[in-house]
Amino acid sequence: MTALLRKAGVQLRKKDYVASLVFADAALPILEELSDDDALDDEDAAWSGYFQLRLACLEKLDMPDELAATCEAVLERFPVGEEDLDDEELITLANVRTALTSLAVLAAGRGDVDAAVELFERCFRLVASDAEHDDPFVDKYQQRAIVYLAAYQSAPHRYRDGFFASLHHLQYKARKVHGVSVDDAALAAYLTDPAYLAFKASHPVDRLRTGAPGETRQAALERFRAAAHELRVVRESPLWDGHFTLESAPVTPEDLAAREKKWGCKLPAALRGLYLEHGSVEVQDPEQSGSLRLYPANHRSMILFGGFVDMIVNLWGDRWEFGEYFTDAEIAFLDANFFIFGHVKNSENSYTHLFFDCEGRFGSVTYDQNNWNKMAPQVKAMLKGKLTGTLSLDALMSDQIDVVIDRLIDRDDEARLNID
Repeated sequence: MTALLRKAGVQLRKKDYVASLVFADAALPILEELSDDDALDDEDAAWSGYFQLRLACLEKLDMPDELAATCEAVLERFPVGEEDLDDEELITLANVRTALTSLAVLAAGRGDVDAAVELFERCFRLVASDAEHDDPFVDKYQQRAIVYLAAYQSAPHRYRDGFFASLHHLQYKARKVHGVSVDDAALAAYLTDPAYLAFKASHPVDRLRTGAPGETRQAALERFRAAAHELRVVRESPLWDGHFTLESAPVTPEDLAAREKKWGCKLPAALRGLYLEHGSVEVQDPEQSGSLRLYPANHRSMILFGGFVDMIVNLWGDRWEFGEYFTDAEIAFLDANFFIFGHVKNSENSYTHLFFDCEGRFGSVTYDQNNWNKMAPQVKAMLKGKLTGTLSLDALMSDQIDVVIDRLIDRDDEARLNID
């Protein structure tokens, strides 16, 4: 049996689907006999291997009746529910999802759109098990949208929102995930449809994802609060509450004066106003990737603002790269002309540092401890006066809140798939 299934696999890789199917079907009587005698070490794995080969071949050979029968056999042997995910082999879960998807497509093809939609929704409830770390639906987002389109065309009032939501999610995945695209012509035609565009424009998270031109720093923070409420409360996000917090700590004029004296700089009026009106700011728990932090007045090392290199070293520890790439005079120049006052944590290895310069302009630079060569040219440009702050504080905060919200949406999506 094992030899036959192995030969079937070889033929499948060669794209000789007929030969692969012949070998797989030759293994079936042996598989059934061994199962009846309880003679298999891992019965589920053996049946899953057989079904995987047969499903792949029948789809390629365009044999809908045989494919439907095989899909039903998969679901009968493996009645997997949402509560069973962590108890199943990965190949079994993949087969069950494929069987549900194929049955949905077949149902839509014969005009039974209600059954097709129900089967796809059943499939998408089988999110990743604890042993799966990647999105299990990469090859299914477009198929789901195609099925919903058929349902929408059949019953527009009933399936309008479902179709638009599936297309919207497909668009989101196409931006984020390699291998996902909107290349079906019928779906692509709807991307500019006025009704769909109106649906997107009314989508709360889409409205909040990007700040409007001229957005103020306070409006940007309020936008984060609104996005957090939409995800956590309205949509009941499975994420931990620390992803949705926005906290502040008081900063006094004396705190600011002390740091200005230490670094021999003048704090820009906009940043002074933010500190005195709102205090220092933490958007999300600072341990989370995607969090934004404007440094507080009371901290052992990251105090309000300070010299460019000094603050990076304080945050990261001893960064040998600066000493190797730059002279003491160059480091002193960076510390005397550029002042870091916060960051966005992109990951454990990458932070975007927020700074202002001696002219009161604002900017950001990303430091990745695994890719120093990306940051080094930017720092060299700063030394030559070619890369200084070019933004207002409002524009900088708006841009960074865009990043924070975008990452929060990603984390929410991952958590719903159980791949957080």
